[in-house]
This record gives sequence, C-alpha cells and structure tokens, in this order.
Amino acid sequence: MKAIRRPWSMNRSLAMALLLLYLALLGAIAACGRGDDDYGQSTPPAGEFTSVSAGDNHTCEVRRDGTVACWGYDQYGQSTPPAERFTSVSAGDNHTCGVRRDGTVACWGYDQYGQSTPPTGEFESVSGGFHHTCGVKRDGTVACWGYDQYDQSTPPAGKFTSVSAGFYHTCGVGRDGTIACWGQDVSGRATPPGGEFTSVSAGDNHTCGVRRDGTATCWGHDEDGQSTPPAGEFISVSAGDNHTCGVRRDGTVACWGRDVFGQSTPPAGEFTSVSAGFYHTCGVRRDGTAACWGR
Repeated sequence: MKAIRRPWSMNRSLAMALLLLYLALLGAIAACGRGDDDYGQSTPPAGEFTSVSAGDNHTCEVRRDGTVACWGYDQYGQSTPPAERFTSVSAGDNHTCGVRRDGTVACWGYDQYGQSTPPTGEFESVSGGFHHTCGVKRDGTVACWGYDQYDQSTPPAGKFTSVSAGFYHTCGVGRDGTIACWGQDVSGRATPPGGEFTSVSAGDNHTCGVRRDGTATCWGHDEDGQSTPPAGEFISVSAGDNHTCGVRRDGTVACWGRDVFGQSTPPAGEFTSVSAGFYHTCGVRRDGTAACWGR
C-alpha cells in the first residue's frame, strides 16, 4: 500500500505514540534474543542421569534408575513421559521416544504423522526427528515411522549399528562402518563421504559423524560453520539446527556453528555425552548431573 504523507504538525501526537510503540517492540524483540530459556528447556532438574536428548523446545534425560525426566515446552505432551523404565530416550521436534528395558519403544507427544506410533518389536536404539522417528531393531535392521514425503522414513535394506533422524533426512552407520543416508538431500546433507565411522548425527540441513580415528566430519549446509568441525579426536558428536557439539576424548565439549543464543558456548568440565537441540544444547557431566546452555 502506498504511503500517504501528512504535515508533521497535524500528526505530532500520533507520530510520537507510534515511535514509542516501535521502541517498545524493539525492546521486546531484543529481550527475546538474549538466549532466554523460553520454556525451561535449558533448565535441567537436579539428579543423576545416564543420557540426555535435546529436542526443539524441550529436553529429556534418563535417570540412573531408568525413569525419564523431561522439561520445556509441553503443549503436545512431549515433556510428559510415561512412568516406566527406559534404557535410552530421544527428543524430536514436538515428540519424544524411548527404548524400554524390554526393548520395546514408547513415544509421547505430537502424533499427526504417526511419529509417536511406533511399531512392535524389540529395538536397540531410537531417534526422534522432525516429524518422523527411526530405530535400530535387535536384528540390526532399521524401522522408521511418521512423515515420509521425502522417503526419510523409508530406510534401505541392510544391518546398522545406529541411526539418526534429522529434519527431512535420516542417516545410519552400517555394520561395516560406512554411512547410508536417505530422504531429502538439500545441500548434500544426505550424501555422506566415504570411509568408516563409529557414529552419525543428522541435524537440520547438515549431518556430522565421528570417524574410526576419532576425527569429526560434517556435510551439508555450512553458512554458520556448523559443518566445519575443529581438529582433534571425539567420542561422539551431535548436530542441531545450525550448530554442532561433540565430546572430545578428554571429556571436554567443543561446539561450532551458530551461537546467537550461546548454544555453541559450552561450559567447562568433563562430559560423557552431549545433545544439540534447536537453539540449546545439553550434556551429562561425568558425575551424572546435567548442564544446558543456549536459549
């Protein structure tokens, strides 16, 4: 719509009111951009944990006794786990899935595309993505459920040691150490390099893995440096939205990529695992306590 100019003298009060409103809005926007913990997703509870998984705006962890604790955004029940015992848990976008002690999978939260309706059978691990979920069965095959427009829920044949569900793509480490990816291949995020890996993590538009020699390798989008890992040896790596974090051999955490909310500025100390979410990151320290940083 074309603007209509009027003399300043006729609209002084209105112009001043609009200016004050504009300044107030700028202040509100700035306050939201200082790394605020909007839903408490970066405020872990006390206690000792064995693993952690950071999702979009929520986080879940497995306690030492096998129960799951979640915190953060809970509109769809993604932060309200069942009162059961689990060996692992994975927080996706607005849903969460975990492997029970008997190997069956339970999911809770958003289920519009079936991402929270797991199949029967026994699993070794599970990974929650954007609107889909994948897991490695006890026999090494991969099963996926949920949104499948880009074939991200249609795994290839073969036996895998681990799988990671990302945005619209999925990657897994085969028993021979090579990586296979499927789904939408924006910027090459589903085109892994050759070589042998011990683990892989699918993020938003990038993917990272740890090679057998401990070095980290990433592929896909790199506009914020999320696919440019530092030198050194890692035991694990986790790809988030536009940032990545990994646990080094000495237990310290290194992060790279976007850091507007502090999600790539880890605290000091030694960790056993780390998980990069959307705008926040969480890790389990060697004493079992959880630490989170970012929005």
